[in-house]
Amino acid sequence: MDIPKVQRIILKIIKSCLLLLAVLFLILQLTDPNYDKIGGILAGFVLPFLPEIFECLFKTKFSVRIELAYYIFIFLALDLGICLYWYETVPYYDKFVHMLSGVFSAVIAYYVLLYFGAKYTHKGFRRLFIICFSLAVAVCWEFFEFFCDKVLGQHMQELIQHGVDDTMWDLIMAFIGSLVGGFLFVHKRPQQLVAPAEVTTISQAQNSKKSKKSSKKSK
Repeated sequence: MDIPKVQRIILKIIKSCLLLLAVLFLILQLTDPNYDKIGGILAGFVLPFLPEIFECLFKTKFSVRIELAYYIFIFLALDLGICLYWYETVPYYDKFVHMLSGVFSAVIAYYVLLYFGAKYTHKGFRRLFIICFSLAVAVCWEFFEFFCDKVLGQHMQELIQHGVDDTMWDLIMAFIGSLVGGFLFVHKRPQQLVAPAEVTTISQAQNSKKSKKSSKKSK
């Protein structure tokens, strides 16, 4: 068995472990009358599948290095942060994770640029796109936290204790992470570190569809 296959098998095992943890935390949560972590636990059933969803949408496959780092990030953010209360007990842990989220969002933004064939556009445009994309992801996560608070009765944003401070600091830390990614991923060497395993641009995908249609018509 070659090394890439072994690496992919290991990633599948890690992903399965994350899903098993989500099941375990869900069972424990159902025994808790407060249901105070249900939103994060439900996210734990969805986020491990993001690489496959992204691959379907943008024909881009995460490298083993990035996919492994992503699964570690999920473990830090959901399992330790939400389910084991590290956000509440470890000082500044919440801010650290939100900064990491900005960096990971920057990686995804870089993959989107590759898909649309914008790798060689002006560096300023690429930086701006990566930063804006990362901030949009951070805002969507705050929407999710707000939904959990209002609909599921959670306290993910802690609005009562801190007003909008918690939300704003989360966005600021994500912005800092996006700045790091925005300035790194327009340069060659950092791009090599996060380069996808496979990438198909939108023009290549369209040409492939056209060739398939023409071959069907010729038959």
